Amino acid sequence: MARERKPTDPQAREIFEIHRRYIEVMETRLTMVEEQTRVSYISVMTKLTEKLAVPGKPLSEVVREIMAEAGPMLFQVMQG
Repeated sequence: MARERKPTDPQAREIFEIHRRYIEVMETRLTMVEEQTRVSYISVMTKLTEKLAVPGKPLSEVVREIMAEAGPMLFQVMQG
């Protein structure tokens, strides 16, 4: 569930603001993104969110797993 107010810790607040800005920017960009790229984006973000939702899972493990799964797709988009 989303926070109702900003965190008080400076680093947590910075993360909060970055996430807020990311959502704002992506909502604007969605109209410019090709359908196949949207499909890939949904796949990557779904996998990432599922991994982040596992209680106690270290962030380093999440990053390793998502890079192994999404890396080939990201490289394909970069070359496309």
